[in-house]
Amino acid sequence: MHTKPSVLLVGSGRLAKHLKFWNSLNGHPLPLVEWSRTQSQEIFRSLAIEATHIWLAVSDSAIASLCELVPPGKTVVHFSGALNIAAAACAHPLMSFPLDLLERNIYHQIHFAVSGANNLQSLLPGFANTFSVLSAEQKSRYHALCVVAGNFPQLLWSHTQQQLQDLSIPAAATDLYIRQVTENFIAQGESAVTGPLVRNDIATLKNNLESLGTDPVLQNIYSAFVREFSV
Repeated sequence: MHTKPSVLLVGSGRLAKHLKFWNSLNGHPLPLVEWSRTQSQEIFRSLAIEATHIWLAVSDSAIASLCELVPPGKTVVHFSGALNIAAAACAHPLMSFPLDLLERNIYHQIHFAVSGANNLQSLLPGFANTFSVLSAEQKSRYHALCVVAGNFPQLLWSHTQQQLQDLSIPAAATDLYIRQVTENFIAQGESAVTGPLVRNDIATLKNNLESLGTDPVLQNIYSAFVREFSV
């Protein structure tokens, strides 16, 4: 006799909010109850007994201790791209989740990196998203690449946008530029990249580096890009 899947969703943050909505979009949403740290461990244990799946949408540092509270025989899932833990499988969504919910059609397009299991359905029943299976050894590299792709550009944009505003360039103009650069890359890939690095314009690169002398952070980053990516 097969037990119908049901979920205990642990967490009250951004990811938990998106997972709850995401589950509701599926053709047959799973019965789902929630627990957060404002409630007692006794309530956690009682809810966990009734659920088949425990989804830990919490910080990495909280996952191991919560796993210790889960009774045997449950499918425990965390969503950390960095963490490997024997007590839980991982289904990491390759997405940056905003404070507000995404458009409904986006959720079904999100790809998952699965570890500790050989498929997504066993971890998130009803989710038909594409997925890749990663070994524990591959997780660190995967997460590092996600950090580079998802965070480094934003750090650069934040730093340069402020300096462009100091030159009386409005934020809206920079936003439009960044948006188009991003869309160009999505549409054209590597061939969308332009500028003196691609042209190997030595004179311009030299002038750019000199002009950044008052900002050692950007000057060092620019220099590293010249060293690593110039043709």
